[in-house]
Amino acid sequence: MEDQICNWTPQIIVELIKEVAWPLVILFIGLKFRSVTFGAIRDFFSHNTVSEVSASTSGVTAKFVAAKQATEALESAGSNAINLPNDMTADAIKCRHEHHRTEFSEELYESIKTHLSALKISHEEKIEILAREASLLQSAIRYFDINKVLFRSQFNLFSIMANNSGYIDSNDAQRNFQSVREIVGDAFSDWDWIKYIAYPVSTGLIIDEEGGYKLTMLGESYVSFMSRNPQLVDELAKI
Repeated sequence: MEDQICNWTPQIIVELIKEVAWPLVILFIGLKFRSVTFGAIRDFFSHNTVSEVSASTSGVTAKFVAAKQATEALESAGSNAINLPNDMTADAIKCRHEHHRTEFSEELYESIKTHLSALKISHEEKIEILAREASLLQSAIRYFDINKVLFRSQFNLFSIMANNSGYIDSNDAQRNFQSVREIVGDAFSDWDWIKYIAYPVSTGLIIDEEGGYKLTMLGESYVSFMSRNPQLVDELAKI
């Protein structure tokens, strides 16, 4: 039987290169950037603690609330757009109104004036109604700012305090945190009690008092508001 001899002609070599060129390029790119990609992913997760992961038909959504709360603890709560310093002059207030107004806010403004006019009440009563509405609006905005980063376990701690005259012993509070930490696991892998309590203290919900922690007037009001709106409690970060 004659040996099968393969003649490596230039045409065969060209065809062979065509067949393997793109697979080789893809393999090279994959090896080249694999470490970079994995490094970026690793760095991303190292700086963001996953508080909740939910799967759905649209994919997987990760909420990095823990990392956000740690950042918020360093900043003042509330929106500058709704704060009204006691020493602000009338001209300064009017100037701020001009700065923050939008077409929608102007539409609401006209609607409010129309409503007040239709009530047929005195000037003093109009002021009382508007002041009351403004106070309710500002408090609600403050509560919703808190809700953006507060953990469900922290609200549960506030509820325990509310049922105990607004107070909890420091040791009991720390034991509560340890129990939560054991349940949620990785979400609090690099958290301790100080970091956990930093946001509630910095935002004025609780204060350190007599070997424990006490709900402030804001904290008690927040718990009361949330208790009247349980759907908002259910929307807090599930950690």
